[in-house]
Amino acid sequence: MLTTVSSRHQITIPKAIAVMFDLKKGDVLEVERQDNKIIMIPKEVILEEKYPVEDLEAAGKVLSKGIPEEEVRFKSGNDMVKFFKNKVKK
Repeated sequence: MLTTVSSRHQITIPKAIAVMFDLKKGDVLEVERQDNKIIMIPKEVILEEKYPVEDLEAAGKVLSKGIPEEEVRFKSGNDMVKFFKNKVKK
């Protein structure tokens, strides 16, 4: 699939790709360079409006205990909150 860079350095993500990754208006993508490629990775932004401060503080406590990075990769913010709440209870 091809797309064009606009005069404002914007691109349109082809519909098939947007549907495949369930991208919606306002979603956040991390953009990075890998050799001669531009990589875009969908990200969930964790905002205090969406997650209570207590949940974010619980996450901070658990992370400060040195959990391996492999254990703290989540598919969604809700998965992250469940994980940290369970760890804090233990």
